[in-house]
Amino acid sequence: MFGYIRGYKPYMRVYEFEIYRSIYCGICKDMHRRFGFFTRFTLSYDAAFLALMDLSVHGRKLIEKSERCIAHPWKKTMCAGCENDLSYASDISVLLTYHKLRDDFSDKGFGKKLLSALALPFFKKPYKKACAAHCEISKKIAQAMKLQNKIEKEKTAGIDAACEPTALMMQAVFEGIGRNSRERELLRRFGYCLGRYIYVTDALDDLKDDIQQDNYNPLRIYMQQRGIGLTDKGKVPGEVKQFCDWTVNMSLGVLAESYYALGLKRFRDILDNIIYLGLKNTYSLVKEEKFNKRNKPKKGKAVI
Repeated sequence: MFGYIRGYKPYMRVYEFEIYRSIYCGICKDMHRRFGFFTRFTLSYDAAFLALMDLSVHGRKLIEKSERCIAHPWKKTMCAGCENDLSYASDISVLLTYHKLRDDFSDKGFGKKLLSALALPFFKKPYKKACAAHCEISKKIAQAMKLQNKIEKEKTAGIDAACEPTALMMQAVFEGIGRNSRERELLRRFGYCLGRYIYVTDALDDLKDDIQQDNYNPLRIYMQQRGIGLTDKGKVPGEVKQFCDWTVNMSLGVLAESYYALGLKRFRDILDNIIYLGLKNTYSLVKEEKFNKRNKPKKGKAVI
């Protein structure tokens, strides 16, 4: 998935982090069991958050077991067992990863094209299986990706228009959790705003690379229109960061309102940590150029 939805560990109690990590491990094992060994390498904590929301909305308990895994072969760790239904998060992870790989293969540089070409064959069957389980969601994701390709080819300047495909994808994903019309509407709004946050954060994170590689990025167009460039030290100028602040803060505000209105109780402390602290902290680290999408953040003070 995207890699920007993470908890803020310093403010997370030990048992909360163990639950959070056990769900991540449970999804990893579920993906291995249902989709094959290689799919688990694309997993991120975004899927753990989606699973937490799913479990919370439906009021399900979590059954954990002490198990070994590929990442911890010598030491057992707590893992959400197969008794827990984590299939939704696994399926969505496969759907989004498949489209991300196709997008990288068609648009990115040689390195990403090569990696995508190597990975795509391992995702064709899992993708068909996930599509069969979630026909409507898979169609909406595919439609959103077509819109994204169109926006990139036309080099759309507006940040709102550029955000739309990711927002629509997340809208469809989170709406699928709801049990009734009220929950679905709140989750639609929640997912839409989360998608806007993800896109702007990703655009800011990739801005320097996109400038160097001559890739589409609405923030790059924003800079070109105003005749501004990177600072003398090669940093993103403050004007661009302030522009992103407005969209991110507005999206997180509406997202928080929708989340509060849901009135979730199970795993509430962990979800509060991610939504109120983790998202803001990740964005702050991206602004400070101290964030690494796949690994731990670079050394530096986290701002919340």
